[in-house]
Amino acid sequence: MATLTIPQITLAVGSRTFGPGNAADAEASITLTIDRTVTGGLNSLTGASVLDIAVDQSNDGGTTWHNLAGAEWTGGIQLDKHGNTRTQEQLFTTLNPGTSRKVRASTTVSGTSIAIAGTVVTA
Repeated sequence: MATLTIPQITLAVGSRTFGPGNAADAEASITLTIDRTVTGGLNSLTGASVLDIAVDQSNDGGTTWHNLAGAEWTGGIQLDKHGNTRTQEQLFTTLNPGTSRKVRASTTVSGTSIAIAGTVVTA
């Protein structure tokens, strides 16, 4: 298992790609966790601010990419199923089997800039 800390960064409106990075042969999953509560983060914004994120995998050194998972997170206070304020967002997906794999994440921000911080965990 490997954990990569995402330091707080403000993502401007538009698209951005992070990576690629190598996925160890034994790793089978990836979990991205984003803190909604950082200054300028999702909880401090309105519903007009949206963060779209996708996780992609390549089995040929980055020539061809395949989408594994995606999510759309909106600004503003969001409640969980128990009525509590959500403090984080999480995206989990399994990796396709293979060797010499690469992974990347891409984001699209709309509305206004969004600050994020969090972790990426592979296992």
